[in-house]
Amino acid sequence: MGVSRKIHYTRRQVIAVGGMAILSMVIQENGKPLVLRELKPNLRWRPWLHWRFLHGARIRDAVSPHPNIVYSAEYGYRGLIPYELIEYCPGLTLQKMIVDRNERLKVASLDFLRQACAGLAHMHAHGYIHLDIKPENFIVQDDGQGRAVVKLTDFDLSRPYDAHHDFHRSGTANYMSPEMLKSGTIGPQADVFAFGITAYYCMTGRKPFSGETIEAMRRQQTSVQYHVTEPVRHNPDISPKLNQIILRCLEKDTAKRFPNMNYLMQEFGRV
Repeated sequence: MGVSRKIHYTRRQVIAVGGMAILSMVIQENGKPLVLRELKPNLRWRPWLHWRFLHGARIRDAVSPHPNIVYSAEYGYRGLIPYELIEYCPGLTLQKMIVDRNERLKVASLDFLRQACAGLAHMHAHGYIHLDIKPENFIVQDDGQGRAVVKLTDFDLSRPYDAHHDFHRSGTANYMSPEMLKSGTIGPQADVFAFGITAYYCMTGRKPFSGETIEAMRRQQTSVQYHVTEPVRHNPDISPKLNQIILRCLEKDTAKRFPNMNYLMQEFGRV
């Protein structure tokens, strides 16, 4: 799939405006909805943001389709504005479910984490890292048959495996790995660390690192002297195996962390 426009659609209404993109509901000729995601017009002359948007669209396309990824239907340009047509996923973010203490999350949190892990493992198997893993970027929707499906989205920061250093260090600080915060070094283990924070938060309703200031929180994320409270202390229903998995994801030393999400997916099969 390339940059030529192929899908004919009717634009309906704007459904969200983010930091760098405008999202609109569109209806295809077959009546099925998609979401049109466009770079904000005022950002089109910002080379770094322009490149980041289009690069993320290419990576989403490269890892589509997968049941746990918001898929790409098309990407390209509308005039000078880069865009992508992506799957319409009505549902709640994992973040909202955690904050609202959603009953469905309480019952199915392990299943949600397995599905989130599967989407990320698929990315890693194809040679890409996400670099912005957090509950806000997982959408939980009903498949129409009573089962909740978790889908990964937002690929604007994604990179190929061989991009070992990110000179435009960016992302969500609360979910960054120690090596990213210290030197900007990136790799698949950065996703593992961020997934560990997400899993901890999902299972306990608390984050493993906190502080009265950003600097205090970052010290906890980077210091080998700071040891995370075991998640089972906050939620006794967590199995010993899952407790171990989450703690290994949060290892400060990359040599002790899971190498990538494919290894983690295998471990989830044993929970």
